[in-house]
Amino acid sequence: MNERQSKEVLRVLGNMSEAFRSEVTEEERAALDAKHAAEPEMAHYPAGNREEAMLEFTAEAMQMIADDMEAVLEQRMDRLYRQALEVYNKAEELSRDPKHAHLIAHVEAMRRAHEQEYGYPPPPSS
Repeated sequence: MNERQSKEVLRVLGNMSEAFRSEVTEEERAALDAKHAAEPEMAHYPAGNREEAMLEFTAEAMQMIADDMEAVLEQRMDRLYRQALEVYNKAEELSRDPKHAHLIAHVEAMRRAHEQEYGYPPPPSS
Protein backbone atom coordinates (compact mmCIF):
# COMPACT_ATOMS: atom_id res chain seq x y z
CA MET A 1 0.00 0.00 0.00
CA ASN A 2 1.48 3.31 -1.00
CA GLU A 3 1.21 6.54 0.96
CA ARG A 4 -1.72 7.84 -1.09
CA GLN A 5 -3.65 4.63 -0.50
CA SER A 6 -2.84 4.69 3.22
CA LYS A 7 -4.08 8.25 3.50
CA GLU A 8 -7.29 7.28 1.72
CA VAL A 9 -7.82 4.30 4.05
CA LEU A 10 -7.20 6.52 7.07
CA ARG A 11 -9.65 9.10 5.70
CA VAL A 12 -12.30 6.39 5.33
CA LEU A 13 -11.53 5.11 8.84
CA GLY A 14 -11.88 8.62 10.21
CA ASN A 15 -15.27 8.96 8.53
CA MET A 16 -16.34 5.55 9.87
CA SER A 17 -15.22 6.47 13.37
CA GLU A 18 -17.04 9.80 13.22
CA ALA A 19 -20.23 8.16 11.90
CA PHE A 20 -20.05 5.47 14.58
CA ARG A 21 -19.48 7.94 17.41
CA SER A 22 -22.42 10.02 16.20
CA GLU A 23 -24.68 6.99 16.72
CA VAL A 24 -23.65 6.10 20.27
CA THR A 25 -25.26 7.51 23.38
CA GLU A 26 -23.48 9.96 25.67
CA GLU A 27 -23.07 7.13 28.19
CA GLU A 28 -21.53 4.85 25.56
CA ARG A 29 -19.24 7.62 24.35
CA ALA A 30 -18.08 8.29 27.92
CA ALA A 31 -17.37 4.56 28.41
CA LEU A 32 -15.34 4.46 25.18
CA ASP A 33 -13.42 7.59 26.17
CA ALA A 34 -12.65 6.08 29.60
CA LYS A 35 -11.55 2.83 27.95
CA HIS A 36 -9.20 4.71 25.62
CA ALA A 37 -7.80 6.81 28.46
CA ALA A 38 -6.89 3.62 30.34
CA GLU A 39 -5.24 2.00 27.32
CA PRO A 40 -1.57 2.44 26.55
CA GLU A 41 -0.74 4.87 23.77
CA MET A 42 -0.64 3.57 20.24
CA ALA A 43 2.66 1.98 19.32
CA HIS A 44 5.47 4.04 17.91
CA TYR A 45 6.64 2.55 14.66
CA PRO A 46 10.23 2.48 13.51
CA ALA A 47 11.04 5.26 11.08
CA GLY A 48 13.13 2.91 8.92
CA ASN A 49 10.28 1.60 6.79
CA ARG A 50 7.61 4.24 6.35
CA GLU A 51 5.29 2.02 4.28
CA GLU A 52 5.36 -0.76 6.88
CA ALA A 53 4.77 1.74 9.67
CA MET A 54 1.75 3.17 7.80
CA LEU A 55 0.35 -0.34 7.33
CA GLU A 56 0.76 -1.14 11.03
CA PHE A 57 -0.76 2.17 12.07
CA THR A 58 -3.70 1.67 9.70
CA ALA A 59 -4.28 -1.89 10.96
CA GLU A 60 -4.17 -0.67 14.56
CA ALA A 61 -6.67 2.10 13.80
CA MET A 62 -9.01 -0.39 12.10
CA GLN A 63 -8.75 -2.72 15.09
CA MET A 64 -9.53 0.13 17.49
CA ILE A 65 -12.73 1.00 15.61
CA ALA A 66 -13.75 -2.67 15.47
CA ASP A 67 -13.08 -3.05 19.21
CA ASP A 68 -15.15 0.06 19.97
CA MET A 69 -18.05 -1.24 17.91
CA GLU A 70 -17.84 -4.62 19.61
CA ALA A 71 -17.80 -3.03 23.07
CA VAL A 72 -20.88 -0.92 22.34
CA LEU A 73 -22.74 -3.87 20.82
CA GLU A 74 -21.91 -6.06 23.83
CA GLN A 75 -23.14 -3.31 26.16
CA ARG A 76 -26.38 -2.98 24.21
CA MET A 77 -26.92 -6.75 24.06
CA ASP A 78 -26.38 -6.98 27.82
CA ARG A 79 -28.90 -4.20 28.45
CA LEU A 80 -31.44 -5.89 26.14
CA TYR A 81 -30.87 -9.22 27.87
CA ARG A 82 -31.58 -7.66 31.28
CA GLN A 83 -34.73 -6.00 29.91
CA ALA A 84 -35.89 -9.30 28.39
CA LEU A 85 -35.36 -11.01 31.75
CA GLU A 86 -37.51 -8.33 33.40
CA VAL A 87 -40.28 -9.05 30.88
CA TYR A 88 -39.90 -12.80 31.43
CA ASN A 89 -40.01 -12.47 35.22
CA LYS A 90 -43.04 -10.18 35.10
CA ALA A 91 -44.85 -12.55 32.72
CA GLU A 92 -43.98 -15.50 34.97
CA GLU A 93 -45.32 -13.64 38.00
CA LEU A 94 -48.53 -12.65 36.20
CA SER A 95 -49.06 -16.17 34.86
CA ARG A 96 -49.52 -17.45 38.42
CA ASP A 97 -52.75 -15.48 38.64
CA PRO A 98 -55.66 -17.43 37.10
CA LYS A 99 -56.77 -14.22 35.32
CA HIS A 100 -53.53 -14.37 33.32
CA ALA A 101 -53.32 -18.12 32.75
CA HIS A 102 -53.01 -17.45 29.02
CA LEU A 103 -49.44 -16.27 29.74
CA ILE A 104 -48.29 -19.74 30.87
CA ALA A 105 -47.65 -20.94 27.31
CA HIS A 106 -45.68 -17.76 26.55
CA VAL A 107 -43.59 -18.08 29.73
CA GLU A 108 -42.82 -21.71 28.89
CA ALA A 109 -41.82 -20.72 25.34
CA MET A 110 -39.54 -17.98 26.70
CA ARG A 111 -37.99 -20.43 29.18
CA ARG A 112 -37.32 -22.98 26.40
CA ALA A 113 -35.84 -20.28 24.15
CA HIS A 114 -33.52 -19.13 26.94
CA GLU A 115 -32.41 -22.69 27.66
CA GLN A 116 -31.72 -23.31 23.97
CA GLU A 117 -29.70 -20.11 23.67
CA TYR A 118 -27.79 -20.21 26.97
CA GLY A 119 -27.98 -23.83 28.10
CA TYR A 120 -29.73 -23.05 31.40
CA PRO A 121 -33.10 -21.66 32.51
CA PRO A 122 -33.55 -17.92 33.02
CA PRO A 123 -32.16 -16.74 36.35
CA PRO A 124 -34.72 -15.85 38.99
CA SER A 125 -35.55 -12.20 39.51
CA SER A 126 -33.44 -10.46 42.09
